[in-house]
Amino acid sequence: MDSNYSLPEVLHGVPKVTPGDILLPGEDAASDGSTKFPNTYGLPELGFGINREVVQIGRRMKIGVVFGGGTAPGSVEVLVGLSNYLKRWNSTSSFIGFKGGLKGLIEGEYVTIDDVIIDKLLHEEGLGCIGTGVHNPTGADLHRCGEVCQRLGLSGLLVVGGTGFMTFALQLSEHFAANKIQTSVLGTSKRMEVALQKSESKPEISFGFDSVTKLFSFLVGNLCADVASAQSSYHIIRLMGDEKSGSLSLEVALDTHPNVVFINEEVSHNNWSLEELIEMTCDVICERAKSGKNYGIILLPEGLLNSIETTNTLMDDITDAISGKSVTSFKEVVSALPEASRAEALKLPEWFVEQIIKQRKTHINEVHTAQIQVERLYGMLLDKELQKRRSLGTFIGKKFSFQSHFYGYEARCAMPSQFDCELASAIGCAAGTLFEQKYNGYLVGMRGLSRPVTDWEPVATPLTSMLVFNKRTKSVEIGNNTVRLDGYPYQALQMLRQGWVNDQYRFSVGTLSDQVCTTAQLSDLQYAHQSEKLMRPEEKVKELFDAVKRLSIQENSFLNQRLSFVPPVPSVLRGSCGLEEVSIISTMQDSIKKTLKGLFPATFTDTKAFKVGHNTSMQPTSAGKPLRIGIVLSGGPAPGGHNVISGLHDYLKTRNMDSVLFGFLKGPSGLLTGEVLRINDDILRNFRNQGGFNMIGTSRTKIESLEQFQKTKHQVTRLRLNGLVICGGDDSNTNAALLADYFVNEKVPCQVVGMPKTIDADLRSDALEMSFGFDTATKAYSQLLANVMQDCLVRADRWHFVRLMGRSASHIAVEVALQTRPNYTIVSEEVENKQITIMTIVKEIADLVSYRYKHGKPYGVVVVPEGLIEVSKDMKILVAELNELLAKGGDVESQLTPDSAAVYKRVPDWLRTQLLSERDPHGNVRVSLIESERLLASLVGEELVKRNDPCSKDFKFWCHFFGYQGRCALVSNFDCIYTYSLGHLAGALVEGGATGVIGAIRNLTSNIEKWELLGIPLTSLMRIERRHGKDKPVIEKKLVDLKGHVFSTFARLRNEWAVNDSYPKRKDLRGGHLSGVHDNYPTQTLKMEYPANNKLPSKI
Repeated sequence: MDSNYSLPEVLHGVPKVTPGDILLPGEDAASDGSTKFPNTYGLPELGFGINREVVQIGRRMKIGVVFGGGTAPGSVEVLVGLSNYLKRWNSTSSFIGFKGGLKGLIEGEYVTIDDVIIDKLLHEEGLGCIGTGVHNPTGADLHRCGEVCQRLGLSGLLVVGGTGFMTFALQLSEHFAANKIQTSVLGTSKRMEVALQKSESKPEISFGFDSVTKLFSFLVGNLCADVASAQSSYHIIRLMGDEKSGSLSLEVALDTHPNVVFINEEVSHNNWSLEELIEMTCDVICERAKSGKNYGIILLPEGLLNSIETTNTLMDDITDAISGKSVTSFKEVVSALPEASRAEALKLPEWFVEQIIKQRKTHINEVHTAQIQVERLYGMLLDKELQKRRSLGTFIGKKFSFQSHFYGYEARCAMPSQFDCELASAIGCAAGTLFEQKYNGYLVGMRGLSRPVTDWEPVATPLTSMLVFNKRTKSVEIGNNTVRLDGYPYQALQMLRQGWVNDQYRFSVGTLSDQVCTTAQLSDLQYAHQSEKLMRPEEKVKELFDAVKRLSIQENSFLNQRLSFVPPVPSVLRGSCGLEEVSIISTMQDSIKKTLKGLFPATFTDTKAFKVGHNTSMQPTSAGKPLRIGIVLSGGPAPGGHNVISGLHDYLKTRNMDSVLFGFLKGPSGLLTGEVLRINDDILRNFRNQGGFNMIGTSRTKIESLEQFQKTKHQVTRLRLNGLVICGGDDSNTNAALLADYFVNEKVPCQVVGMPKTIDADLRSDALEMSFGFDTATKAYSQLLANVMQDCLVRADRWHFVRLMGRSASHIAVEVALQTRPNYTIVSEEVENKQITIMTIVKEIADLVSYRYKHGKPYGVVVVPEGLIEVSKDMKILVAELNELLAKGGDVESQLTPDSAAVYKRVPDWLRTQLLSERDPHGNVRVSLIESERLLASLVGEELVKRNDPCSKDFKFWCHFFGYQGRCALVSNFDCIYTYSLGHLAGALVEGGATGVIGAIRNLTSNIEKWELLGIPLTSLMRIERRHGKDKPVIEKKLVDLKGHVFSTFARLRNEWAVNDSYPKRKDLRGGHLSGVHDNYPTQTLKMEYPANNKLPSKI
């Protein structure tokens, strides 16, 4: 059992609990609080100290634990701490966990928690067998809870939850005290936000906050790397949190430095309108555009709408309009609104108002703000305002492009950070101490969290002291702890945010960080200053400034380890090496060969490749000839690009220190303009083993015309390059082959070598086993999906529809499915092969939802490939027609064929808007903008209602898109080693005189010494497409082979996954990409397609 967590020193022995000052709520809640809670009002705060006296301890106790609301990392560790306390002082003590939250407490359903269950919770299920839930308690519920606690003989009941559940804990403690029920009630907050305020001077941080903010920082940091790499769009990110508190967004902002961030409290305090927020954000976008920066990061809190007076009023008025009525349509609801709210609603898109109408919390008629796509609305309003400014000449940037994201459930059941493990365990232990001494009506927490664990201060605060008056419900309740605008964390934001308008991004390592969160450090500094009566104000400001500066640049030990890690390479690359020509087996048709020979007269071959081998006839390594090589990163980022550069640099320098490596800035664009960075050790130091392409950038510029070839020739000649290495996908490498042939014909003495870069894994062949980035991206996505699955098991009340990046090929979806075992996975190739329609898929999912519901499982996970919209029988034809009609211009809808028009009318309005959005450079729909997962989820809901299925009333869903946060993720060990070797291979191929080839490594699942290093002719991977009346050479994409071993294995297992909960166990998450990165093992796809014991054919 993993329970060896450090504890505060006072909890090692027999703590002395000392009453302190009486704590009362604010004036607005004092009168009602004292009236409603007479038995628990006016209690003192409790402190813990080391007891120097001999005391009697160790009475036999039976403790119950109940979890409420959303999940949070560290929940299991609370149980560990309580269990350890009980076992230490009386081995006959016991405790139980009520199943499904408050419902289990009311009905008396529980699980007896012993060492076996604790071990199971830690390593397999998380809170799975106990669970949590949302329930709005009544007076009768309090009575039933009392009866259950008396019947079970509970000494104490620990209530774990957020503000709503803490209000219930207070009600319960008051009810028990008033009715002489001998069960002490304690609460502890597990919100992801900073926890409830205990006193004016010393708030605490709840367990889960550290883990969640670090994971969110990891994801936002990945997006920072993405925009810094591609420099082509804005990412607008909304973070799950409290509707009234921006603590979580504040912490993530301080960790990642976005260009724009707003905090709920400042929006409310300044009475900013949505229009004012848009204008302020546009000011930043316009300012950045002046320096050529048409990209950035915008961070929004979940409760933004609640903080804006007009939208908050609109939500309240909509709630009133639909309360107890059957009114649900946009027109009916809007017409029923007061005039001011009606005007506000009509200013907003209809789809957005419909979300406010329809997205309701399960236990109460309130807007479920987490489900409202504020980030998408925000992007659309920015675009509208920027178009207006462009017409006025005040915006000179490129066309505004954005991607919207919402992060939430990915983190709620993430593995807890070490900090949260120790915090939660200490809280559980402190709760045991208070139960021992029969305290009732308190919230348990810790103070001084920036100090070592041994110096933490356990504290218990009266729940009544946290009461506030809710003006809407006209009653008192436990209040949220909001960000103090005079607090040091917010002051730090104010000091730094103006500088963030420029690029000062930070890339987080998430829960791998060993740093205490910034909020805790700055808050503790502020409280230390408050007790320093003799310290001058200017001294405090200087100390705060120094702390902020230190925290904004502080190093992380794990990050330093990654930067200093030197990946191994095959021994053939460590000494003198050379190239030998080897034969490859060709299956190319003669007609294609003939055409390709005409297009590549100087370099075509489909039967000869190069192999790197030891060359004993060569001079010693240190005496190799100096080389001048340029490298280009082309297309979308993929984890490992920096290690290709590092490997190439190290190869050159170990052979001759006079060799030079140039990085072309902004991808192929820099190759045309000659913008280069001369790469050296100092530059590489901060990029080794890191994700992203932000060292030199990338772009999607295509070098394919004669004029572009001539410009490239000029730059290559000017820099006197011996070689040009192009890292890219199928398009980039096709153009690399054309460029290589052009150079040979033009007698340009520069070898052109391609590198296989794409997370989609569709650039492969028999000799080219894997493209780089696939390993990292799929492990990152699998980790996030496994977190969602843990949440699925604990809440057991909703379906998650998850769209994964991967346009043409579904390798990512299949690989993630093999790693995580979701209930339903769509494979684009199968959909296209069988000509399956969207409605067929919808009906299959509806069947599964109904089946699982009947078997007590109203939850599940559906995985959707990004390219589904382009391959399903009905949508495929519609999308193709839209692409063509949008290229021509004019009214699109009236020109659709009857069948496509029928499909178009059937889809929701919001999807029609997305289908008509701006096309990519090829004239195709941008699939990353099409929410196919939301389409499926909504259609499944409609299908269940149409069937009058009993589960339709309980069908709830959540949608996710895992894409950009994976393609710039921290590189897995496998990809680190693979790409570093690819960089060496690129150097060897250039030095050996190979051109028009792509670097390939065989036997990747074997020991590194068995890796076989090859240069495969790019022309051998090609086929011919007829485009615009001309033969066009293209590298053929490798799609999922429906007859292959990988898909067959997946197909054999998916029926079992559908009906069972085969999700990864909690122990598996510890070794996952985001939890460890120490993963040298290749993907399931690679292991199945190329097992380690495969025998090499005589011909490759």
